[in-house]
Amino acid sequence: MRPLLALLLLAALCGALLARQPPRADLAEFLPPGNSPASAFLFRELRSGAATTLLLAAIEGAPRAEMARLSRETAASLRASGRFSFVGDGTLRLGEAEEAFLFRHRYLLSDETRPEAFTAEALRPRLEALLDGLRSAAAPLLARFGFADPTGAFPRLAMRWLGENRLENSDGAWFTADGRRVLLLARSAGGGLDAEAQREAMDAFREGFATASPPPGARLLLSGPGVFAAEAAASIRADVELASGLGAGLLALFLFWRFRSAALLLLVAVPLLAGALAGYALTLLVFGSVHAVALGFGMTMLGVTVDYPILLLTLRRPGEAMGDAARRLWPTLRLAAAAAAAGLVAMLGSGLPGLAQLGTFAAAGVLVAALATRWLLPRLAPPGFASEPQALPAMVLRPLRALQGRRALAAGAMALAALALLASGGPRLQRDMAALSPVPAAQQNLDAELRAALGAPDVRALFVIGPAASTEEALRGAEALRQAAAPLLARGLLAGLDLPSDWLPSLATQRERQAALPAAEDLAEALRTAAVGLPFRPTAFGRFEAAVVESRALDPVTTAAFAREAPVLSARLSPLLAQQGDAHWAIAPASGVSDPLALEAAAAGLGLPGVAFLDTKLEMERLLLAYGAATLGWAAAGGALVLLILGWGLGGLRPALRAAGPIGGALLLALAVLALAGEALNLFHLAALLLLAGLAIDYALFLARAEMDPRTLEAVLSCVLSTLLTFGLLLVCETPVLRGIGLTVSAGVASAFLLALALLPRQVA
Repeated sequence: MRPLLALLLLAALCGALLARQPPRADLAEFLPPGNSPASAFLFRELRSGAATTLLLAAIEGAPRAEMARLSRETAASLRASGRFSFVGDGTLRLGEAEEAFLFRHRYLLSDETRPEAFTAEALRPRLEALLDGLRSAAAPLLARFGFADPTGAFPRLAMRWLGENRLENSDGAWFTADGRRVLLLARSAGGGLDAEAQREAMDAFREGFATASPPPGARLLLSGPGVFAAEAAASIRADVELASGLGAGLLALFLFWRFRSAALLLLVAVPLLAGALAGYALTLLVFGSVHAVALGFGMTMLGVTVDYPILLLTLRRPGEAMGDAARRLWPTLRLAAAAAAAGLVAMLGSGLPGLAQLGTFAAAGVLVAALATRWLLPRLAPPGFASEPQALPAMVLRPLRALQGRRALAAGAMALAALALLASGGPRLQRDMAALSPVPAAQQNLDAELRAALGAPDVRALFVIGPAASTEEALRGAEALRQAAAPLLARGLLAGLDLPSDWLPSLATQRERQAALPAAEDLAEALRTAAVGLPFRPTAFGRFEAAVVESRALDPVTTAAFAREAPVLSARLSPLLAQQGDAHWAIAPASGVSDPLALEAAAAGLGLPGVAFLDTKLEMERLLLAYGAATLGWAAAGGALVLLILGWGLGGLRPALRAAGPIGGALLLALAVLALAGEALNLFHLAALLLLAGLAIDYALFLARAEMDPRTLEAVLSCVLSTLLTFGLLLVCETPVLRGIGLTVSAGVASAFLLALALLPRQVA
């Protein structure tokens, strides 16, 4: 009864804490902070920038007219949902107010506003083209805009703002060139890497599609950074839940077979739950929140704490009180837990928020689980509780006992592992973050296909301008980049730049364009000269003359004016301008970049302060290498700390090195297995190796105890089997990170146990 009450109390405390401070699902918290102002800005934008909120959608599998209808009705539903700041489809048109806004400010926004554009020589061919157009099917449109804008500034400006895709606009829908799909795009209101917000946006998309009553066979396809974030979070959660559930079930069956006691199962669960509660609480206290991935991985890593009650219950002597057994085993248990927690210091010093959370969670959990095993379990055990275990099969124990003391065999295995590492060139370092994503390659290919069709920017390669004191300063920097980038374009280092200043010129440029507009009398004279011999009335271009006069006195257009007067146009501009605190930035995606390193070097030579070229993949590779090096450095420090703790607990450096032998050998063998399996090492592999070191410490210390009785081998083997039942299931997960952890720990645990056994002196066995 007491173990059950303790578990219920711990579960209630965990539930209350989770309800008050639920884990966060925003994958952005696992992104590194960056190591330069430009890269720090980049990763902040990847966390919450406008580019991450773009959702791409395709509808296929229905007749053309049906797909067009589905597109229109789905888009209307999305606009009505309030979850999207912008929805684009084939019905996208400028409203009257936005059209009037763009038309009124056309000469401030058009890059063709130059003095020579308003001379008689330039106006004459424009007037002749207008006359020809009035005799064609375009006459109604020209009658509306042509006389007020004979230079054609507005049509070119409007086509530029709304014509940035490669799709056929038909029946109010965007059709791909082959007609198999209609495409839509939307910008969600939530953060792009906030998995929960993006899941809600995806649900709204699916609900809108379902509400449109699609015919049989019609399908909705979704892609974009938000979709990737939501699906990655869901995939990781499903894998963790599956592996944890099956592992817990198999572990319970194994322990029940060994001990034939339901009470023992409850006792074993107490330190695990106590460790989880302490890990969550400390992580929350230190970081202010706990990420769902850190919680999932942390609970997996806390599987090591099951060893502590198993060792206590298995090594308890017949008739020995539980408290006496805990007191007798406590020096070894305390040493193992302290060394395991110290080994996790590398995660804390890695600099990566996700790993730091994971290290904090696991270290606190390990220490509290050991304390609960020592002080809590003896008080929870029912009076007269006996835990005599079922003997393990002799066919398993016999070869293991024969392995004890085979130091030459252990040395040979480690030598072969070292040779395998040398022959294979050692384990590769994983530099590609995409390889860690659980999102299938087909989904990533769909994203690239939809982006290409829609003309949506690929934000892998971009120029960053800033930090600037104002948006105006950032726009001036973008204009300077436009001029300086001409040699880069000429050399073929890039095919194009999407600069915010191309859409919204700086205030200084707009004022220059105003100054370039002719005076009223000069324009009137140029029009009279240009219209000589053409059948236009003298007053035909009165609106044009009035617009030029008005444009000379207009207030320049600002981002606030766009947001207030032209939200559709503002949605196109907003991803290219950002503000973080008092710092303002301009972002310019680059297309056609074939050699990022060459472009980076060339961009550095432009001599533009505050302008940097960033390739997100290249930058991520560099950051992963830097953080990997930092983690290895901290791992070395953690290893030294572990040796100090072992030396203090075992009475000297020599016994500490003997105890550390199986740990080093297990790490070597695990690395060899990873190299032979073709696994590229990432930071999560390093975390798994740290966990492995903690497990290996348990095996080495308990097997090497001088007072070891014949049951010690069975006790440690039970721990090994428990760990394999827990971590071995990770090998079947879809998430690459989880599979890597499963392979690392499974191979290492088996190696650690066998090496610890082989390195024992024969007389101890």
